[in-house]
Amino acid sequence: MLLLSFTLLMVGTLDLFHTLSFKGMPYFITESSIAKATWFWVTSRFIQSVLILAILLIPDRKLKRDYRFVVFFLGFVISIAIGFLIIYFEKSLPLLVVEGKGTTMLKNGIEYVVSFIQFASLIITLYQYYLEKSETKLSLALAFVYLLLAELVFTIYQSIFDLDNFLGHIFKAFGFYYILRSFYFSSSSHDDNRLDNHQLLSELPGFIFIVIKRDNEFILTYCTGELLQNISFDQEEMVGMSLSEVFATDNMTMNEYCRFSWRLQEAVTFEIDYMDKSRVISIKPSVDRDENKVLIGTIIEMIGIHQQPTSAKVGTKRKMSK
Repeated sequence: MLLLSFTLLMVGTLDLFHTLSFKGMPYFITESSIAKATWFWVTSRFIQSVLILAILLIPDRKLKRDYRFVVFFLGFVISIAIGFLIIYFEKSLPLLVVEGKGTTMLKNGIEYVVSFIQFASLIITLYQYYLEKSETKLSLALAFVYLLLAELVFTIYQSIFDLDNFLGHIFKAFGFYYILRSFYFSSSSHDDNRLDNHQLLSELPGFIFIVIKRDNEFILTYCTGELLQNISFDQEEMVGMSLSEVFATDNMTMNEYCRFSWRLQEAVTFEIDYMDKSRVISIKPSVDRDENKVLIGTIIEMIGIHQQPTSAKVGTKRKMSK
């Protein structure tokens, strides 16, 4: 996210210079011209493509220090320096567009290099989507499709005021919209919040679990809670084990209660003695994000529980005979 902010700061600043120096705009440091505006454009597109490719390839990690001010200052200084060089050497720079004739070979060559980088980024993103099945990667892949189309369109226009040039800017706007959506508004952008919630759940008294039915056993797919500290198995080790292995009791086994809830598709609440204490267990059928049928459950200790508030909804306690 820090590198993305650095990238978009530079790209946004150079695109602003491109807009202010476009032919027909008021005087901007020097007289506005096609040459100056086009050099701002290709420089911005090249920096954008290289840095976003770097974002895809650099492993994500949490920084120990706050580098935002340094990154903001560096991005601003580099953008101003590039703007100064283009404006100062404007008359010495090669032509990229000849009005009425179209783009030069140099301009097309730069656009094709940028297009190749965009295409490589698209392939990498699709491969990452294949591995992760992440909504972020899919939106980002769509962004690269629009940005690639934009670059190709900017190799065929004849005039800066024709329809092709206008269409290229529209494609660019769509591309940046999907970059914004993928990094800031996708479901995976809230991973940090989900991690915080997971930490909160792990500190709750008792035990929270999710199981899936496999043959005649109910296998743990998720577990958390404070009770984990008193169980002889590690949390990672428990995932994949059956409930009857983890909670071996002299009373009716957990598996039998789970079968009852699974068969009736109803919530079940019951008591067992576990680790010399009386526990209340609630099990409820549900469906996970992959549309698989699962059972979710909670285990809490009876100590300190005297009576339920009259306004609370309490699950029915079921007693079953073997």
